[in-house]
Amino acid sequence: MDAGEEVAAEVGGGLAGLGGSIAGLRFVHAARQLVTHGRAETVRIEIRNAARLLEWLHDGDTALATCTQGQLDAWLTDGPTTRATVRGFLLWTSRRGHSRPLTAPVISSYFTARIIGKDQRWSLVRHLVHDEQLHVADRAAGLLLLLFAQPVGRISRLTTEHIVDRGNTLALKLGRVPVEIPAPLDDLIRQLAERRNGRAATIPIEEPKWLFHSIYPGQPIDPHTLGRRLKAIGVPPQLARHASLMDIASELPAVVISRLLGFHQSTGDNWTRESQGFGAEYAADIIRR
Repeated sequence: MDAGEEVAAEVGGGLAGLGGSIAGLRFVHAARQLVTHGRAETVRIEIRNAARLLEWLHDGDTALATCTQGQLDAWLTDGPTTRATVRGFLLWTSRRGHSRPLTAPVISSYFTARIIGKDQRWSLVRHLVHDEQLHVADRAAGLLLLLFAQPVGRISRLTTEHIVDRGNTLALKLGRVPVEIPAPLDDLIRQLAERRNGRAATIPIEEPKWLFHSIYPGQPIDPHTLGRRLKAIGVPPQLARHASLMDIASELPAVVISRLLGFHQSTGDNWTRESQGFGAEYAADIIRR
């Protein structure tokens, strides 16, 4: 077996450790849930970085089974922070005996390596709040993403049934408990609802009353179309949402995030850990060395 075949075999065998991610995607598909672009991209990033680690080890005449934590740390620090997405892969290889016990920091995950700064986030919020030349739907969608970390896929499927309008206050049912919406986003949502009700005569009564409708009757806007519209006004959906999640997780307990914003509590737990810097598990491991 030549060198190329050796690294291909090790990469192929090692990448089996990412089977959990791929199986997770298959499970979501089987359950008829939406596999988001972000989730699919995350799996691709994990696989790509695991392959790069194995190639780097091979180039240094080192097998994964004999790789030390010191060698891994050298590879992690000599490249972009997204390299730490190999953490899940290494946990699998460690448990299965394919490598020594190896670990990587939680904070340098793909998500937290790809966020905009807090100042930029609030600058975008001010832009959407004050620029009345922008389309109402774009302003509302951008603020839902920047303030409440809602993904474009979920924003695109909001209906008038999600609104709890008490006159002096407006709340949205994003999770189990409606969350109060601040001004002027509350008025933007009211405008979308009024426009939707104004189109009711052309929509079959059984159709959902989408707040963000497409050009086709009875259909919500396509998430990719909404994402492109947000990018066109300066709001990068994924980076801005990650920044919002980081800020929210630093202020609220995971259970509150879950109840108000509609995320699974494990998602809130993950972002709470990431907002606190390096994971305790990784820090403890560093101290033991």
